Amino acid sequence: MPTTKPRPDPKIPDHEVLRRFGGGAYGEVWLARGVTGALRAVKVLWREDFDDERSFEREFEGILKYEPISRDHVGLVKVLHVGRSEGGEFYYYVMELGDDITTGRDINPIEYEARTLRSDIKREEGRRLSTEACIEVGLSLSEGLRHLHDNGLAHRDVKPANVIFVNGNAKLADIGLVAARGQRTFVGTEGFVPPEGPGSAQADVYSLGKVLYEMATGKDRMDFPELPDELPEGPERKAWLALNQIICEVCEPHLSRRTISTAGELSDALGKLKSGKRRRKRRPVGAILTSMVLGGALMWGAWEMASDSPWLRSITGVSEEPPAIERQQAYIRITSTPEDADVMDVSDGSEFGKAIGNTPTDVLPAYVGEELQLRFVQDGYQPYEVSVVVPPEASEEPFVIRAELKIFAPPTINEPWSDHLGREYRPLKENHESVLYVTEPAWEKYIESEERPEGIAQILEVVESGKKQKRVLTSVGEAMNYCNWLVRTGIERGYLTEHYEAVPRFPQKFENKNLSGVARKEGWRPFRVLVRQIPYGSIQVSTEPPGAEIYFDGIKRGSADGQLLVDLIRPGTWKLTASLEGYKSETREITIGPRENQELALTLEQDTSVILDRPWENSLGMKFVPMGNEWMAAIWETRRQDYRAFAESVGTPMPLVADGVEGDELDDPNADHPVVFISRDEAEAFCEWLTAKERGEDRLKRSLEYRLPTDTEWSALAGREEIAGYSPAKRDLRKSGVFFWGVDWPPPASFANLAGEESELSLGSQIEGYDDGFGTTSPAGSFPANELGIFDLCGNAQEWVRDSYSSLSLPDGEGVLRGGGWLSHQKKDLYIDSRNPQPPTASEGTYGFRVVIAREVIEEESEGDTEEESIKIFEEDGTNED
Repeated sequence: MPTTKPRPDPKIPDHEVLRRFGGGAYGEVWLARGVTGALRAVKVLWREDFDDERSFEREFEGILKYEPISRDHVGLVKVLHVGRSEGGEFYYYVMELGDDITTGRDINPIEYEARTLRSDIKREEGRRLSTEACIEVGLSLSEGLRHLHDNGLAHRDVKPANVIFVNGNAKLADIGLVAARGQRTFVGTEGFVPPEGPGSAQADVYSLGKVLYEMATGKDRMDFPELPDELPEGPERKAWLALNQIICEVCEPHLSRRTISTAGELSDALGKLKSGKRRRKRRPVGAILTSMVLGGALMWGAWEMASDSPWLRSITGVSEEPPAIERQQAYIRITSTPEDADVMDVSDGSEFGKAIGNTPTDVLPAYVGEELQLRFVQDGYQPYEVSVVVPPEASEEPFVIRAELKIFAPPTINEPWSDHLGREYRPLKENHESVLYVTEPAWEKYIESEERPEGIAQILEVVESGKKQKRVLTSVGEAMNYCNWLVRTGIERGYLTEHYEAVPRFPQKFENKNLSGVARKEGWRPFRVLVRQIPYGSIQVSTEPPGAEIYFDGIKRGSADGQLLVDLIRPGTWKLTASLEGYKSETREITIGPRENQELALTLEQDTSVILDRPWENSLGMKFVPMGNEWMAAIWETRRQDYRAFAESVGTPMPLVADGVEGDELDDPNADHPVVFISRDEAEAFCEWLTAKERGEDRLKRSLEYRLPTDTEWSALAGREEIAGYSPAKRDLRKSGVFFWGVDWPPPASFANLAGEESELSLGSQIEGYDDGFGTTSPAGSFPANELGIFDLCGNAQEWVRDSYSSLSLPDGEGVLRGGGWLSHQKKDLYIDSRNPQPPTASEGTYGFRVVIAREVIEEESEGDTEEESIKIFEEDGTNED
């Protein structure tokens, strides 16, 4: 238990301890100033506050494992250093300092008070936080937990007081309780700990669900599942209901009924909610809760449902329990490769489950049709889970359930390690160094695998540790290639992860009378291999104005809405680009050192590039009008003069004009007519070309692209709202019978360019009594625009859209054309809802297209490997006298 006697201020190397500003049952939190002048938080844990030495050391081991992991994710507070006092009275860890509760990053050490999620909730005095804020915080914390769990750790005390804000970003803090997943010492805070107890990844997720409940409702976690006094109104209401559904799925008291039980599942659900995408929900409990969220009594009913209560039976008309079904006896045996794996039955949804035995098991009883959820665990291997339904044949002879376990044996700090080649490594601080220099057997595997040429190394026989060794001497570059191969194959075999790298470690000097002439001339030396976690750096980027997309070497890393933390950056030189609609892109070359944290503020200059919420004209003179904040549409169909720029640029011939007679003249009299005889493939090629062209001119930012409209977007241009998720074919079944001009036939005079009596077509191919004045196509914009400012949706050219007509089409699929053309004369072709399915390669004299500008869906990735820039060649201390 914590001591009550006064203690001296802790002495922290390279830091001036200023004052204590926090603490609890285990540990004190101090404000300190480092040698660089930066303010830090230092947590100190005293040995005398623990019941025994084992508990103290266990917590210290947890923080040692957490330290390198913490710097790999923005959702975790970064631990910058871990140490012990000289006499061992306490250990400590230095962390980044959170924002001040009132002044943010403008910190006064005398008045500093940390901004936590608890302080944010308390400030609202029982009112809920905005749904947007709940989603943002939930995303950051769930991703942080996912990273923690993926590395074999659990937080064990997720609650609002343990969430701090750094540069406005929510992070999991108070990681003194972090431990290996499965460590079941009871910790945590009442109401946040799930019924099955703490210490597991699922328990962390449950706790985060209760945190989201307090944020989203303004109520205490003990009040769950009560609703807030007032539900949000307007557009926020739908998002709040969806968020509440997620919270209910996470915080379901019965573990086996939770439909969200991992950090990854929670993050994915919140990510889809943020992006407005629908997610598939597992039935039945989750769906029931959503439909019953509009009242406190109905919510209570939902919980009754979840418990199979008499209340449920009363409203469903079921008055009695269903009769028991006699089950047929069956038999199983469980085995694995390799053998001696622990097998647990986790059919109840728990993480630890019920122990069954070691593989291979004896014959075990089961029932035909029984679904078994089994987990196999063995040191040095990835946990393996399998779901099996016992087949009828198992009633006659044992049914064998087998698991093929995959090796997972990355290095552990301060412990010896062997790689997938069987080579031994000794711990070297946080790294691991090969005990022996690289020898011929390992080198031969590399040469054979990579098909390297002869003459790139010398094999030299020396005596090492009393044994003859055939040591490899080679160049720095070839040693680096070997190390890269070692990491790549180590990842494939399960001995390393993508967060590790290997670097060659050379002796400072090497002399041997048997060195070849090439080896002497080129300076070849033997080398050991140093395996280490990549010393990632990070950079915090802000832009003025805010909101720019940030790219590292062309790969998007996020948006600088405030300060964007770009982490997991390999040491080296990178090109960072900030791109914002309406502003010049700004590119800087930056050099990031190992574990270096930088800050960069960029001021952007306005230019003539597109801004989606404003009308705009591009470099070809094509005009666009906004359709909200996410996309904009060309006001007319793509003209021949627009397409000509593409054709001349890529060297493709111009298509014929509409009647198929006139050739391609230099002085094109139809330049302002829509281009026709265009297939969907050709239309998409035009969009790709125009996207590349205007990105290169910085008229179009990297987050935007030209493309064909989707079927739904085309309907929106025509004033129609479609049912989400339906294919064009399914929508075709729901045609309304409404024309672009209304319900009467024929169309009003000069409404659009259609097949009227002005054409030279035979009777029956014309609209009787209609004359628009154009025999074929007409100049773009010749007829009135609709209310959105869009021309020629009804006539002139039929327009390709992006979608395929139906998932039931032939393998190549059918494309879709929308709207009428200059040859259209039948009612069925002129309904707003009409769709014309055609192969994407089809091109006719009425087939054209319209383009839109929209945000491109870009996967945010971590940057690629650049080992040649980031790897430092290590030299050993001392000399080699071989």
